[in-house]
Amino acid sequence: MGKAIFMTGTGTEIGKSVVTSIFALALERLGVSVNVFKPVQTGLAEDGESFAEQYWYEQIAKLTSVEGLYYMKPAVSPHLAAKLTGTSIEPERIAEQLERLKQRYDVVLVEGAGGLAVPWCERGGRWYMTSDFVRDYELPAILVSLSGLGAIHHAVTTAAYAETQGVRVLGLVFNQFDEREVIHRNNVETITAMLKLPAFATVPPFPVVTREELEAFAEQWIERKEAEVLWEVLAVEV
Repeated sequence: MGKAIFMTGTGTEIGKSVVTSIFALALERLGVSVNVFKPVQTGLAEDGESFAEQYWYEQIAKLTSVEGLYYMKPAVSPHLAAKLTGTSIEPERIAEQLERLKQRYDVVLVEGAGGLAVPWCERGGRWYMTSDFVRDYELPAILVSLSGLGAIHHAVTTAAYAETQGVRVLGLVFNQFDEREVIHRNNVETITAMLKLPAFATVPPFPVVTREELEAFAEQWIERKEAEVLWEVLAVEV
């Protein structure tokens, strides 16, 4: 039976897909079979035909094992996309698919839509949130944050929300990190100190994102041994 990690962010357009791709490529380099599971996808890619995240993983990152479940064209929150398209999002179906994937792969990286406080559907007179699924199915989470101004507030409030909802956060990844920027360096130091969580990686902005660039960073990331705690959680030998 494989293990699953939930990839979430401090908001939308944080770079979860970039970070998830790097994780997947790094795990593949370590000889681990990995699947990227994006259960709820909304919005189309620039070609107007493919779904945005599926296009990213298959055409840009060129990963071999990518799956989804709910695909909805409106580029809005899952609960609204479901309403507009007459779709019924059933968390149990997502959980069943996840269990099947865990039977086939060593690690399943589950990418959420937006952050933890994103509603999927209404059930029993209340909203069923992304955090509910993560908690109900005991998925440890990795928090992807931007590195610049505002990162402290967004990371701290997201982590606080995760704690109140019973979501276990393993650590953080800081995206769009520029070593030359003092605020970026200080944000990483401050956030990890405040939350008492490790920073698994600081991912730079890529001028042009290609599989080759992602692979190169994944290899360097492994060599720097920044994610030793994560590999231990996943029982991966480096």
